[in-house]
Amino acid sequence: MSGRENIVITGFMGTGKSTVGQLVAAKLGRRFVDMDDVIEERFGMPIPEIFKRHGEAIFRTVERGLAQELSTQSDLVIATGGGALVPVEMRDLMGRTGKLICLNADKDEISARLSETDNRPLAANWEALFEQRQLAYAAIPNQIETSGKTMEAIVCEIVAMRDGRIQVRTPVGGYDIWIDEGILRDINRHVDGLGLHGHVVIVTNETVAPLYGEPLASRLPKADIIAVKDGEEYKTLETVSALYDEMLALGADRNTTLVALGGGVLGDMAGYVAATYMRGLRLIQAPTTLLAMVDSSVGGKVGVDMPQGKNLIGAFKQPEAVLVDTEVLETLPPLQWRCGMAEVIKHGLISRPALLDPEMWETENLVNLLRDAIQVKVEVVEEDPFEQGIRAHLNLGHTFGHAIEKVTRYRVPHGEAVAIGISKAAQLSCNRGLIDKQLVEKVVSTFERIGLPVDIDLEPEAWYAAMSTDKKWKAGKSRFVLLKGLGEATVVEGLPKEEVLAVL
Repeated sequence: MSGRENIVITGFMGTGKSTVGQLVAAKLGRRFVDMDDVIEERFGMPIPEIFKRHGEAIFRTVERGLAQELSTQSDLVIATGGGALVPVEMRDLMGRTGKLICLNADKDEISARLSETDNRPLAANWEALFEQRQLAYAAIPNQIETSGKTMEAIVCEIVAMRDGRIQVRTPVGGYDIWIDEGILRDINRHVDGLGLHGHVVIVTNETVAPLYGEPLASRLPKADIIAVKDGEEYKTLETVSALYDEMLALGADRNTTLVALGGGVLGDMAGYVAATYMRGLRLIQAPTTLLAMVDSSVGGKVGVDMPQGKNLIGAFKQPEAVLVDTEVLETLPPLQWRCGMAEVIKHGLISRPALLDPEMWETENLVNLLRDAIQVKVEVVEEDPFEQGIRAHLNLGHTFGHAIEKVTRYRVPHGEAVAIGISKAAQLSCNRGLIDKQLVEKVVSTFERIGLPVDIDLEPEAWYAAMSTDKKWKAGKSRFVLLKGLGEATVVEGLPKEEVLAVL
């Protein structure tokens, strides 16, 4: 087979596979194939009649044969039936020559859509069927939530996904997250597309500069590089002031693009410089750690620390693009990999439980791991760009974790502090009757399997006092993100001090 890989769109009934598939095919100039339509044509009758006369087993046999036919072709956009890719062998078959994309919708939306048609033979029992198929759908590498989105937005997500990108919508427009190996090495191919033909200032740290900063600068037409000291203790207004001075000395103006090349600390701080220098510069985030890739580089929150607490000075600054180059992870120290996994597990706990599956952590699944973890962050920040609601769920464990960092003066890495914090949040959730003990044990064992700590010897009063300056608290009232189930979080305010001390 030659040509471009197929785009195979699947998902539960009522998620819009056929409509979306036709629109994607039209946008890309490809032939569209609706598998159910083809089967109806071959039988000469609608699908409910096929089920009635011949039974589901015969239907599935014909469906499997059609999948084999289509898997030998290319350049197609294919909409499958809702049950077509439930068997793993069918996913393997169509995945050999196609990018598999699963459309999801919440139950209320599916119910509303199914009420509009009677042409679905399995619709009568749909809720039980929905639950039965969830594990199979979750195993599909590319997932798109359709609830509350326009068809145009869903189509744009699929097209971006085909190109190795995730599209992020913001109140001021949007940007793409590029996920690929060697983006920074091949940056000269993307100079025009990313707007890097003019003056670029790469802000990085002393660790990353020789590895990736200097090579990146050499590949751009007009780039300067500034390297700051590496570490959370340098994420301060003092460092920002020094960066302003260096930017001025380099002649940076409002037409300059700032590239933030580094981990979460560097991305936050350089992003704050981009938000404030001359009232704002173009910003491109180029994260070099797993933690920054799946979390801090996405969503536009930038800032610096104060002695009283983390990220107390900051702004919202949306990037023009986020460049996730998987190649840079080859030089990431094991400790930093584990720290990044703390945020991956957090995303699994609040939204996508499949991220807790150890098979997802294998090297061969890296791109899917990144894509799924990033997609959780994208879906949250699109719904709540300025942290007025659901975005707070991304802070699961962070009130505990930030306090650990403050008390230990950042001797405990952020990812380790978050793992401990999430473990404490899980226990607090259990104590309040929100989750059972088994889920607490699952949280703890997952972190331990990765090699992350789940507890720390800190003086409880000092730990609690450090939480009191957390920016998520309101008017001195405690505010914690807790779990109320696997894949579901909630915000609880005004917890008695004694209840919190009980888990410290």
